[in-house]
Amino acid sequence: MKIIVGGVLSLSPFGPGLAWHHMHYADGLRRLGHDVYYVEQVEPKWCTDAEGRPCPFEQSANRELFRSLMERFGFTGKACQLYDQGRVALGMSLDALRAVAGEAELLINISGHVKLDDVLDRVGRRVYVDEDPVYTQLWYAEYGKELGLARHEVFFSQGLSIGTPASPIPDGGIRWHPLPPLLVSDHWSPGPGGAARRFTTIASWGGFGDVCYRGEWYASKYAEFQHFAELPTRVAQELEIALRRHRDDDPRVQLLRSNGWLLSEGSRINDLDTYQAYIAGSRAEIGIAKNAYVKARSGWLGDRAGHYLASGRPVLAQSTGFEQHLPTGWGLLAFGTADEAVAGIERINRDYAAHCRAARELAEEHLDYRRVLPRMLDVCMA
Repeated sequence: MKIIVGGVLSLSPFGPGLAWHHMHYADGLRRLGHDVYYVEQVEPKWCTDAEGRPCPFEQSANRELFRSLMERFGFTGKACQLYDQGRVALGMSLDALRAVAGEAELLINISGHVKLDDVLDRVGRRVYVDEDPVYTQLWYAEYGKELGLARHEVFFSQGLSIGTPASPIPDGGIRWHPLPPLLVSDHWSPGPGGAARRFTTIASWGGFGDVCYRGEWYASKYAEFQHFAELPTRVAQELEIALRRHRDDDPRVQLLRSNGWLLSEGSRINDLDTYQAYIAGSRAEIGIAKNAYVKARSGWLGDRAGHYLASGRPVLAQSTGFEQHLPTGWGLLAFGTADEAVAGIERINRDYAAHCRAARELAEEHLDYRRVLPRMLDVCMA
């Protein structure tokens, strides 16, 4: 099939984990033998230089990031970065993209970022991939936000329980198909991790504002970090957060530091290789989820957890209901309370080598593109 994958990679600050995630779609589909193109649509207000200052598109870091990513993954000549509703195009011309869209059976539109009529009106079938479960559904069903959902025919969500009785979140009259974090496992090397000391994670306080549904508030990641602030005091294990652009005088940072969390500067993890090296140098992931994902029992498991697993690093992830959809106990463990987190850390350390092997095996068996994408395409074309 001819398939267009659409998403945004080049926003500042650059998120290498997100870039890996999006390119797993494009590269995985190509490895399955499909004719794949990648499209990014950039708004003028998003364009910044390397220091994060607004600048024209022609001088922007967005432009260089997109070019280098497409070159690295071998999509030069089969990618298009659209600026200002297609007024300027980098890579393929707008006319060439129109021609491809007219022949494409599918647009896999990650978070609905591709909005250009020249693509949406021409492609055979439009597929919306929801990477922000709970928020997407509440913005649409409760807040009436225009997300472009009506322009798509098939819908997937990384919230594996969205649209099921397990989650109270409204589906907005849409059938949401579950989509676990996707991997091209070949990009990740499960090297030995015995010398690594720290359980780590990569986090940010930024992101979406809190949302309300039926008098209940669904909040940010920090709300859950508060619940587990004292965790380092209860274990003989170093726990580190690579936190983007934090300030030492931030009371949230002070609370975590005072309880023994080790904080590093997450903005230094600023390219694909540094991101992989950080994960490879970790003993395991200690994953704290957004309060919204937890409270809504969304079934969310982040793509970063998949990257740890593919690297042969165990993941101890806060329960969101994902454990109803993926096997846990070896390699991937869930916790809901501080006591369960303590027990999970001790269990991983007690038989660490076995958990590392199980992590990689789980990634290959349940998250690899050869498992996930054929099922996804069957749903898309049904």
